[in-house]
Amino acid sequence: MLTGSFRLAYASNQVHNIIDDGWATSKGLRFSGRLTEAHEGPKPQGHQLSTLKRHTKQLLAGGEEGRVKWRIDTKTNVLEWQSRADDMGYWELHTNVALPTMTLNPGWHTVHSQPVASTLAQPAAHASHAAGLLVHDQHNTSGLISDIDDTILVTQVLDKTKLLKNSLTVAPESRQAVAGMAQLYRKLMDDLPHPAAAPVFYLSASPKQLSDSLRRFLAQHQFPRGVLQLREISPQAQTRDPLVDTQSYKIQRIQAILDAFPGVRFLLIGDDAERDPEVYAHFQQAHPERLHSVWIRRIHPDPNRHRYPQQRDLNELLSGALPW
Repeated sequence: MLTGSFRLAYASNQVHNIIDDGWATSKGLRFSGRLTEAHEGPKPQGHQLSTLKRHTKQLLAGGEEGRVKWRIDTKTNVLEWQSRADDMGYWELHTNVALPTMTLNPGWHTVHSQPVASTLAQPAAHASHAAGLLVHDQHNTSGLISDIDDTILVTQVLDKTKLLKNSLTVAPESRQAVAGMAQLYRKLMDDLPHPAAAPVFYLSASPKQLSDSLRRFLAQHQFPRGVLQLREISPQAQTRDPLVDTQSYKIQRIQAILDAFPGVRFLLIGDDAERDPEVYAHFQQAHPERLHSVWIRRIHPDPNRHRYPQQRDLNELLSGALPW
């Protein structure tokens, strides 16, 4: 960790930094992101063709190798770190050393970077769209891990044409949220001792390049702030990363969350369009003591789609069933 002044060295606007949300717990720190060619995201009220072009440019943006620095400002100091992006632009810093006590208060802290964060190049930029570091409050012993597509965001993943149309041609602010989910999540997190530092995670196999757009969707519909976890998707990634299937990817990511937050028991919420029931069944068997309950939105058209024991219908939770 470095401390001291932080000077922007990049005068060019040709590259920017897509920063992932990070976390700081008693088990250490996690930061990551991608340095890419700079392309603006879709306009909030952009028409379909414009939105498609902007999303496509983001998805196809080439990674840039180089040094990356990022910082978090406190009332009395500046915390600063640095790493180096690889030849595809990806960078990360994981440590097993916790922040010194009282360095940062529990809750969310905005991450500033050099090169500039991609959110600053987006239309209608807002603080709620920026990447952040979640500093865990140990009084929060319950948390939430939620799927995104067709759990909280209407995507229609079972119809690939509609999936692509919804994902690429509709501006984030115009995407349809699943009815009642934002209110449900806010209510659940309001039950915690420190709701502003709630351990909430939004996990999806969507490409990392859509991070800024998905943060805009979450903010527009007033979902509780959470750590957004998206996937690196590229031909190169499939050759170097064994987690090429969604089920393995999600199991690995959830396991990392459980390891980083050992004092937290989680609600798992997803849908049965793809592999959420199988992923959650793995943790019901492997780590039942770490889970409060599992809830599945039933949207699969096959009435014979396998249902796992102790995975309850999400409609029950929306209707007032006790989650804890």
